[in-house]
Amino acid sequence: MVAFGKKMKERQIQEWQGYYINYKLMKKKVRQYAQQTEVGPEARWLVLKDFSRMLDTQIEKIVLFLLEQQGLLASRIAKLGERQEALQHQPDIPDHLDDIRDAYRTAGRDLLKLLFFVELNAIGLRKILKKFDKRLGYKFTDYYVKTRANHPYSQLQQVFKHVVIYTIKSSVISVGSSLSF
Repeated sequence: MVAFGKKMKERQIQEWQGYYINYKLMKKKVRQYAQQTEVGPEARWLVLKDFSRMLDTQIEKIVLFLLEQQGLLASRIAKLGERQEALQHQPDIPDHLDDIRDAYRTAGRDLLKLLFFVELNAIGLRKILKKFDKRLGYKFTDYYVKTRANHPYSQLQQVFKHVVIYTIKSSVISVGSSLSF
């Protein structure tokens, strides 16, 4: 069985490599934390604080990239909609419609890449939290998710729910169907 870290590395979209969670680093830190807590219980608080900070940083990196990509994708789709609207008032449409269809297909593929990016990161986060709980004997995952996900500006919700992506997907589907793909 291939370890998740290797699978994650293989499945990453190369040009986005720096925006994925650093699963290898986090796994290494979990091992270090396990050793630290064996030394004494007073290290527990420092471990929890450090691990929380590391998770927050990793999630922030993912979310900022995700928001940037969503914005770029939404902008492309809006421009395509404007082009489509402008073409509907012109007599020679067929050649231009093929270009717009291709552009929508490309946007759809890019959307799928973005969904895959989110999914791979969400799996990595779940796995590292599970590993942390198992290695250190804590119920940290529940605490972390409750304290982060219920916050009104939760970055964790962005990773696990990615609502904006589904809105973009709906736009691509509705406009694409009007072009008779």
